[in-house]
Amino acid sequence: MSLKTYSQTLFMVLSFAFFAHATYKYLTKKKKEETREKEIHEVIMFSYGSEEVKRSKYSRCRISENMDRLLHYLNQPVYNLDICMYVWSNQDITNIIMKLHYRGVKIRVIVDADMAFAPGSNIRKLEKNRIPVRWMKSTNLMHHKFCLVDTLSGDPNLTPFVMAGSLNWTNQALWGNYEDCLVTSQKQLVEQFQTEFERLWILFKPIVD
Repeated sequence: MSLKTYSQTLFMVLSFAFFAHATYKYLTKKKKEETREKEIHEVIMFSYGSEEVKRSKYSRCRISENMDRLLHYLNQPVYNLDICMYVWSNQDITNIIMKLHYRGVKIRVIVDADMAFAPGSNIRKLEKNRIPVRWMKSTNLMHHKFCLVDTLSGDPNLTPFVMAGSLNWTNQALWGNYEDCLVTSQKQLVEQFQTEFERLWILFKPIVD
């Protein structure tokens, strides 16, 4: 092999190695960007008569844009869903929670003891389907209204977030009141809600009639 041929071959090998390395770095960076947690920051406002209804894949009925957004987020859990809810009677929300349960999402529910079996409450349906539900018999209300999504997974491809605000999961709150629901993946806020949920989960007891 002549010196010229050797030099050309060496140049081609080095060029290939350079471009291969550059391509690898680019693809690695792109993959990291794609798997990086996507931030979620949204406030969903509910106000009587403020919106026209629309068709939604989350309900058999026509629903408002804000209700559609709420059901969109409730349909996101892949690993776990932890719920603290004072009053719960809306059937669309219950239908989504049951679908998550059947898909294998780990669901835990904390409720207020006085409201758990109030007329229209959907808590008994959850209990009958072996979704863990806890309460505490007390004169103090369990007045929280929040839920946590995928906070226990540890999967970097999932974005843990919390939904919290004044909104109870009732038809009156969703259709007749002025309510708010904050949705955020801000880490410190999610962790504070998670700490409170775990504290109550230990403090409260499995539901009994």
